[in-house]
Amino acid sequence: MQDLKQLVERVRVFSFDIDGTIVDSYSYMRDVIEILLLYIGVPASMLQPVADEAVEEWLSREKSGTMDYSKMLDILLEAAAKRGLKLSPDPREFTELLLEARVKASQTLPCAIRLLRELKSRGKVVVSVSGGDGVPGMKRRRMDLGELSKFFDEIIVVPDDAPSRVDALASLASKYGTSFEEVAHVDDRVEHANSVAQAGFQSILVKTGMLNPEQSIDSRVVVIENLCQLYEAVAGEEAAKSAKRGRG
Repeated sequence: MQDLKQLVERVRVFSFDIDGTIVDSYSYMRDVIEILLLYIGVPASMLQPVADEAVEEWLSREKSGTMDYSKMLDILLEAAAKRGLKLSPDPREFTELLLEARVKASQTLPCAIRLLRELKSRGKVVVSVSGGDGVPGMKRRRMDLGELSKFFDEIIVVPDDAPSRVDALASLASKYGTSFEEVAHVDDRVEHANSVAQAGFQSILVKTGMLNPEQSIDSRVVVIENLCQLYEAVAGEEAAKSAKRGRG
């Protein structure tokens, strides 16, 4: 914890991934997929087996870091086709429903909002650097509709706004006049945490259900169990205990 406190003190710019880091983007997806399947015309009597197939494919792609939400309709149609269902939903309407369902189902992870507020109150620059959803503009719309945008000084979506997380963080360091060591990125993906650390930035990895134990973690990456641990390093033990009892 002492190392984490020292990191917090010297860092001037904090960057956060969104999905799996600030927002629980995984646990609700079966419900979202079932809603979408019913919308595209899967009969209720066939919902469970088709959903099982679709969730398995979604989870496989999400764990491997290859999930592209512009392909969600294809995943659902393929799952339905395996059960003999040929469906032809409107892709544009489907994309809007996907956006709406994910926003409504999303919840911020414990301590997330308090952490963002506390960092800003202490004069830190708080930004979001995260990957896109595969659908242009969807990540920003999700953040706007979910009222997350207001907690960040800047939002950078990769690759829409920058080629990579490292490029985004480098531009932020230049903009705010900091060294790379004064910029920290918080992520739930080992590959992103490693690349950030290897580029010379401070890197914090938050453990989630998507953490692949077979992936090696760079020794420079600080690993934490959850955001409450980081919040405790910023605000103190009592504040963290209080935050754990609620959400946000």
